[in-house]
Amino acid sequence: MRSRTFIAFAMCFVICCGFIAGVKTGGNNTRQVANPTLDTLKIVYFGSSVPFGFGAKNNFGYTQMFSRLLQQRAADGTGKAWQTVNKSIGGDNTVRLLARWQRDLVPQKAKYVVYALSLGNEGIHEHGKPMYDQFKTNMTRLITMARDSGYVPIVTNCYTRNDFTEADYYYVKQLNLWINNLDVPSVNLLGAIDDGTGKWAPHYWFNDGHPNDAGHAEMSYTIVPSLFDALANGKPEPKLIDASYLSWGDKEKSKLLAFKPNNTLHAFTTCITVKADGDGKLLQLKDSTGKTGYLEINAKGFVNYRSAKQQDITGTTKITDGNWHKLILTHYYARGETDLYCDSTLQGKVAEKLVTKELDLGKVAGKALDAKNWLFYRSGINITEAKALTENNLLKSSLELYAPLDGKHVIVKDVLANLAQSTNFIKWQ
Repeated sequence: MRSRTFIAFAMCFVICCGFIAGVKTGGNNTRQVANPTLDTLKIVYFGSSVPFGFGAKNNFGYTQMFSRLLQQRAADGTGKAWQTVNKSIGGDNTVRLLARWQRDLVPQKAKYVVYALSLGNEGIHEHGKPMYDQFKTNMTRLITMARDSGYVPIVTNCYTRNDFTEADYYYVKQLNLWINNLDVPSVNLLGAIDDGTGKWAPHYWFNDGHPNDAGHAEMSYTIVPSLFDALANGKPEPKLIDASYLSWGDKEKSKLLAFKPNNTLHAFTTCITVKADGDGKLLQLKDSTGKTGYLEINAKGFVNYRSAKQQDITGTTKITDGNWHKLILTHYYARGETDLYCDSTLQGKVAEKLVTKELDLGKVAGKALDAKNWLFYRSGINITEAKALTENNLLKSSLELYAPLDGKHVIVKDVLANLAQSTNFIKWQ
């Protein structure tokens, strides 16, 4: 538990970041309108059958699970006292949300609205690209309507169905990239339950279109626990900073940056841009079992992954060449798989299930290491998203940590700022 002094410093920093009133949505300039009649601690889930909870026992699905987490965080003093209302209806798509927006959303007078829809209900399987275009057009309109009324919109990414084809899966991934690049907070539900082909991971589905209890739980973990606290504090969306870096040398070879994700974590992705001239461990991952996995550069200049479950991936891309390289480690808990990428090239994968509690960044031994732009997501990512990250596209869905590592964003001594819309921080240890 952080000290009260530290929390005070942290809250001061977040509030000083300010709220950005001028925004862009779908390429059009809009403004966030002030509306003092809204309840500033109320959230409405506005979507279809999965956010309603279908497939889970007593319809206690991922949105209800997240609402319970918010209550727990308020009770233990780590979060605000949020109230949630679920106005999701089975079968809804963007057209139906627009039709009932005034009737079902407006009377709630909630400051925050979570748009939670899928391409399945939009008709992507039956009609293809026109439904992909329809979703983008209507979601842009829904976001604009929310902001014009003083609401803060949040959008969930599209997810799986067991009847999806390769073409359907392609549109889901492309649409999720589009959502990632909107200037609205978003949640990567696909990264929780994707089997790698656009279908539900085995044992995590109730029927072709809906997750079971376990699937709903995985989806709930992808929502950043402190997202709404950060938004209420006025924390703006993150912007990529790529101008500087931190260096580990002989004097600091044992000094590490520690990051602890909030609450329960299953699927995750961590991405770090590095430049190294020798071997040594550079990232440690502490598991719930008490064991530690790590990423390291071996004597031949390739990156290795050794997990807390003693699984190994030996990289195929040499990174001790004086150039910057993006290392991406992604874990899909539901399908039991960890993948390692270097510059969007898959280095290998292993079968395992991890419950990661802490990540420590820094060169433990060996020669110098330069690092920048440390990212941590509460979801797995696919090759499409790995390529986007490699192209310096700052994906934002389920982003819990973005530390530029430029040496400038410091809150108090030894504590570095996190530009993601969460209240987490990283600290030298």
